[in-house]
Order: sequence, then structure tokens, then C-alpha cells
Amino acid sequence: MQPLDTVYLQILKNLCTDSSEPIPLDGVDTAALYRLAEKHCSLPFLLPYFEQQPSFSGIKQQTKQMLLSYYQLEHFTRLTFSLLLAEKIPCFLLKGMSLAANYPVPEYRKLGDLDLYIPEKEAFSRACRILETNGYTEEPEDSDHHVTYRFTFPETGRSFTLELHYRIVGIYQFARANELIDEIFSPDHLKPSFVELYGQTYPVLPPTENVFYMLHHMLKHYLYSGFGSRLLCDFTLYLKQYASEIDFEKIHSWCRESKIFHLYELILGSCHLYFGLSASIDPQIRSSAADCAAFLEQILADGDFGIDTERKIVSRGSYRHAGVRAWFHEGHVQMKLRFSKLHKCVLLWPVFWGITFFCFLSNTYRVRHTTLRQTLADFRADNQKTKLLKIFENNDVP
Repeated sequence: MQPLDTVYLQILKNLCTDSSEPIPLDGVDTAALYRLAEKHCSLPFLLPYFEQQPSFSGIKQQTKQMLLSYYQLEHFTRLTFSLLLAEKIPCFLLKGMSLAANYPVPEYRKLGDLDLYIPEKEAFSRACRILETNGYTEEPEDSDHHVTYRFTFPETGRSFTLELHYRIVGIYQFARANELIDEIFSPDHLKPSFVELYGQTYPVLPPTENVFYMLHHMLKHYLYSGFGSRLLCDFTLYLKQYASEIDFEKIHSWCRESKIFHLYELILGSCHLYFGLSASIDPQIRSSAADCAAFLEQILADGDFGIDTERKIVSRGSYRHAGVRAWFHEGHVQMKLRFSKLHKCVLLWPVFWGITFFCFLSNTYRVRHTTLRQTLADFRADNQKTKLLKIFENNDVP
């Protein structure tokens, strides 16, 4: 690991442990450290260490912008919940503000959009109607687990994005993982916990289920675009806050059954080694220090939710070999995503495959400005990077 990465991780460790331990920057390329923190949307965390640096005023200015965005999104969250709860629509606040609450300074945790989960189909349909009646505009998007809405405040012209989830995460190519997730996050199984934020009470996922969701959320981002250090800070601070309420034996069982146990080992091991998570939290899990270092190097290289995502059209990993069969399997998943309802008619699959492949070629050359050869080569290279995770070793795409 590079010395710059080590210094940056020490800053994050101080954040997660609420420590004021001094970190000398002598000999550190502070401009590079600034760029690394900026890439990971964590510039406010540099404030205690950059008071004597030329970029200090710039960090302060960006921090002010993050504070403004934070409270604007808090207002948007409150408004959206008030609309849904007034109609008695059961929903769960995911990520975002509920995780920021665990930070020493919640406003320093960058927020992007609002994510809500509505597990009941009828309630989800009602929610869509209510939102559209109140000025939320649906934005077209190919997604297998959420609908995206945009809302603009007429007073300010400021717009915000709502991702309304009908599945907790997108569909995998490993069927048992999908079945298990649907079971755990079903209306019959899921009972809300509650968190109070700025005088408003919000329903959230129970701690054990939330940990499992966070793992799959990280995995999805890793497979398709990578994820940055922010999600590992989230995970560390959440476990620190709720460890006594988490059933770790359930986490182990669910991870083994959905074949992401090694991913859990890597994430937990990285949080223990680099983010200051107490070794007493799930102490029976131990991961190779070398594997954790390699994992962290990839995370830091990707940046916040990855780089060059506009070129990603096939998922990373999930296959033992990135050959023709793997490409066909991914194309089949993309077909099901594009034709989310019609794909249930098996007789139409050949037609849908053809349309999906045509759209793929069109996007490759006209949108991504690359070639089919380069895209497939990128897929093969990405597959090599995700072998570290050892996920879904028994792929069973239907």
C-alpha cells in the first residue's frame, strides 16, 4: 500500500474512533491527499489536519456546500415521508441520513439522494400514485429494483432524486441469493426499527437485516462500478453503534447461503485493521491481512462509486471464467432488466436477446465511444480483479 493511502486511512481511522491523534503530514504530498479525499467525497475529514495548508480555505468552502446539501436533503426526506405516512404507506429509510447519524459530525457524511424501500406491492403502487400527484416526476431508468423520481422545489428550483425501491437490491445471477434476499426483506419477515433524526421519527431496517443489506449494497457497487471508502466508514460506525443488537450468527448463515461469506470477511477484516473497529465485534471472523490490503487498494483506486462507470455494461466477477458463456449470461440478465415484465414469456426470449444485443452495440459505439473488442477485454480484466471476493462460485443462471 502506498504511503499516501496509509495516511488517508489513518485519517479515516481517527474519524471512526473519534480520535484526535495527530497525523504528521511532513513529507506527504498534500495536494495528492486532497485529491484522494475529494475522489472519495471525504474532504471535510481533512479539516483538522489542513489548517496550515494552502487548500484549507477550499476545503472549508466545499464543506459549507456539503452542509447546505445535507440540510436540503433532510428537508426533502421529511417532505417525502410526510406524504407517504399520511397515507399509511409502510416504508423504510435506507442508508443516507440514517447512517450519517452515526458519524461524529453527521453533516460531514456526503448524501447523494433519498432511498426508500416499500416491500408491499400494493403499497408501492399507491406510493407511486401519491408521489406523482404531488409533483414527483418519474425519470426513465433501466432498473430491476427501484423507480427513480425527481422533485423540484418551486421556491428554489433545487431538484432532488428519490429512488423508490420495490426490491432491496438488484437481481443477481445466483438464484439462491435472490431467493434469500426476497425472503429476508419480505413484508412478512421485516419489522421496522426506528431512528429519530432532527425531531422526526423514521422507520429503518432492523440492525441484523441492515448489516446484510449494507453488504449487498457494497457488493452491487463493487460489481458494477466499485465503491469508495465512504461505505466502509458507514459499516464501521454502524457496527460500533449497534453491535449489541446484531445477530452475527444470522449474518454468518445468510452470507454462507448467499455465497458472499468471503466478502463479509474482507469487509469486516478491513474495518478491524484499517478503520479502528473493535476486535471484540464478531471476533470469530478473521481475514487475511494481505487480502484486506489488496481489497483496500482496489477500493481506494476506484474512488467513490468507481471510475469510468459509463463504460461498464457487464458485471464484474460472478463467474469463474470470463468467456463466451459468461458474456451470454450477462446479456441474459440485461435482457431481463430491459424487459422486466415481458421476459416471463420464454418464447419471446430470442427476439429480446436480439434487441438487447442491438442496443448494447449501439450504446457501445455511440454512447460509450468504445469498441466491442475493448468492452469485452475490459470485462475480462475486471473479472480478474473480483476473484479476490470469491462470490457466487456456483453460478446457476436459468
